Amino acid sequence: MTIEELIDLQEAGARARVLGLKAYENPYFAANRMPTGDTGALGDWLARHDARKFGWEAEDASREGRIGTHFKELISLSKRRAPDT
Repeated sequence: MTIEELIDLQEAGARARVLGLKAYENPYFAANRMPTGDTGALGDWLARHDARKFGWEAEDASREGRIGTHFKELISLSKRRAPDT
């Protein structure tokens, strides 16, 4: 996936939130769309799911006035998951 595709998916997630769609209405949640048998394709599909979810959650946090808290939580999670160097 290119950076342009990533940004497009994030924007699609934000637009979905603006339009009133629920988080669970992410098309990448649909089991019939999940690739099988190819770990590379599955990894790409999961990245697309996460990008769209990120856009939806960022827009949701913005609408609820908690955008700063939302990004602090994301940074905290990524620090906890960072591999030991």
